[in-house]
Amino acid sequence: MEGKVFEYIIEDRIASDMKLYRDFIEIPFKVVDNVDILFIEFIYSDLECRLGLGIIDPTGSLRGWSAERRQRIYIARGTATPGYVAGDIISGVWKAIVRLDNIADNGCGYRLRVTGYKTVLSDTKFDDVYKILSYLTKNTDLLELVKNYFEIISIMNYTYPCRDYFKGYKASKNLSNSSMWYKGDLHIHTIHSDGRNTVCEVIALARGRGLDFIALTDHNTISQNKEFIEIGSSYEDLLVIPGMEITTFYGHMNAFNIDRYIDFRRKSKEDFKKLIEEVHNNGGIVSVNHPDISKEPMCRDCPFRYRDIDGFDAIEVWNGPWHILNSESISWWHNLLIKGYKVTAIGGSDYHGVDLTRIGEPTTWIYIDSLSTENVLKSIKMGRAYITYIPDEPIIDIKAIDSNGNSYIFGDEIKASTNEYIELIIDVKKAKGSTLRIITENNIYKNIDIINNEFKHKERIKAKDIRFIRIEIGRYNDPYKLIPYNSDDLLALTNPFYIKQHNL
Repeated sequence: MEGKVFEYIIEDRIASDMKLYRDFIEIPFKVVDNVDILFIEFIYSDLECRLGLGIIDPTGSLRGWSAERRQRIYIARGTATPGYVAGDIISGVWKAIVRLDNIADNGCGYRLRVTGYKTVLSDTKFDDVYKILSYLTKNTDLLELVKNYFEIISIMNYTYPCRDYFKGYKASKNLSNSSMWYKGDLHIHTIHSDGRNTVCEVIALARGRGLDFIALTDHNTISQNKEFIEIGSSYEDLLVIPGMEITTFYGHMNAFNIDRYIDFRRKSKEDFKKLIEEVHNNGGIVSVNHPDISKEPMCRDCPFRYRDIDGFDAIEVWNGPWHILNSESISWWHNLLIKGYKVTAIGGSDYHGVDLTRIGEPTTWIYIDSLSTENVLKSIKMGRAYITYIPDEPIIDIKAIDSNGNSYIFGDEIKASTNEYIELIIDVKKAKGSTLRIITENNIYKNIDIINNEFKHKERIKAKDIRFIRIEIGRYNDPYKLIPYNSDDLLALTNPFYIKQHNL
């Protein structure tokens, strides 16, 4: 039998209760047998309300998340609304999870409508509305078409428009197997959450900027990674790292190399410790995103609240173009270094497809033996990374040499006695007119003017009482102020060389 199998309508009101503020509720609904497409509509009334939507299936797996961006979604065996994972429609109790971002003084009324269909469309890839309409008109009459499939067809504009994007495409380069610095962007959104570009468009933009790798980090979903798997064999010159931006009321974290649902409904310090442990146990690493950004009312949950937990692998100290609140993130990271923590500084554009940001601004450079997800994650954990404001400049080659002539890169630990010297070999291109700052835990060690675009310099530093050395390049209002001003123009920031004192 084709057509509608069931329809449930649930109407209720969420009270204006402070105990519910910045929390989640669950709305259960039952799915019967012989359903292969779910259509779900979630509508709330008051303009002061902000409610987000996600769906969990009977196995406990998150089938998708769209926050307040979409009010109508569908899930089928062959495809789903971006942000949602296609697959079998399992009979049993499903749950709508509702995020309570803001509740009006008189509460929030809502209407959840769930419709189950048995259709000829269940295994179809909804990549072309004209193909679908052609298929349907050949396999069903017009009355049945309107009666059974109108709602699903009406939201096809939210589905994949780029499955054939790479047909006829030839790679401009191959993924390298050489030990070198690779450049990429570790924070990108697509239409699977609140971005404006498809996965394929993001890949094309990254290729156009000459990047070697990107991470897809949509909010609280992994559907973008599922789509990438379908198109991943279509190109050869860009590594795409599966990720998810775990978006909570108490801060945001990127989980890299994640292909399964991580529950984002975290509240307490202990919850976040368990979250980090869960990501690590599943082969991933964790970065704290934009820890000091607060954009009321758009991103009041962006600042990271639990500063006294540890275990995370990196901090996104540079989010998007250098702006008003990155300096506070650098300050937190620098203070952690002083306390003895080895946590890696990274950057990410937080690209959403708007004019304010571009993919690769900033760019994170990572030194790895060959380009693979595992190697990228390993080098991030080791601190073998630095950040530049754009992919093409400045070009940095900085090494540390110990008294025995051994060479080190950022993130390495150098063993030296208090009487020994460490020599920095500095080669910087495309940074004329800026200042290079050598920074230790004791403040700014030295400022050096970069006088040309092929700048070379050597600096000998006595190891006594120094635990780390890091480098910044920028144009500063006051180059002797440790943390850059918001109005400064930062061009590059490196992770430290770590110094371990030993006795002769």
